[in-house]
Amino acid sequence: MEKEVYDQFFRAEEVHWWFRARRRVIRSLLNDLLPPKKLAIADVGCGTGGMLSLLAGYGEVTGVDEAPEAREYCRRRGFDRILTPTEWQAVPERYDLVTAFDVVEHVADDAGFLRSMAERLAPGGHLVVTVPAYMFLWSTFDEMNHHQRRYNRKTLRAAFAAAGLTLSRLTHFNAFLLPPMVVVRLAEKLLKSDPTDPQAKQEALERWFRVGPLNGALEGVFAAERHWLARADFPAGSSIFAVAQPEAAR
Repeated sequence: MEKEVYDQFFRAEEVHWWFRARRRVIRSLLNDLLPPKKLAIADVGCGTGGMLSLLAGYGEVTGVDEAPEAREYCRRRGFDRILTPTEWQAVPERYDLVTAFDVVEHVADDAGFLRSMAERLAPGGHLVVTVPAYMFLWSTFDEMNHHQRRYNRKTLRAAFAAAGLTLSRLTHFNAFLLPPMVVVRLAEKLLKSDPTDPQAKQEALERWFRVGPLNGALEGVFAAERHWLARADFPAGSSIFAVAQPEAAR
């Protein structure tokens, strides 16, 4: 991730509709998944720490990120247990929950990365992952975040299978706002916007993180999906939520 994106993430994660609504949706999904006890948790690729407060509500959380800028922002949020990937691999602790929120798409060997996280699970533990969906939604923002790919259900299932993991849930989310997102992406393509152009990147960064008058309404629409997800899965959406365990643990 480029340095200016870390700066923007840190400022936006508490106020921007996408971050706020995503936390509400994921909290609801985790409430349905996790037992009512204090858990050992690791958030891999924790970035600037926007999910750490949510996870801390379920137990003791360790943040893991390779970028020193990200780790410093986490500490500014008040979290001291923040490790590099090398430091984390050296810790013998096993975890009831390992999370990677919008991280797997950054990694060239996604199956190997999933496997390495699952190896840190305690018996009965869960690996929880979110990823962006659909290559046709590829944009300047994906370029700025150094994404390797976006997923669909088939490609994400294949990555988990190659890692030796069994999925217990796989659902799209951010479904209600998918139609306008598709329109925006199509407009960008028709205008032949170059996602690698530096000026286009800067404009996209400013546009994405802008908090406008519809911020609250967009948060409400996105967050309302948690009521549906408590009962059923979405067949489409701009993101995918997955829960898995090692095959031997099933």
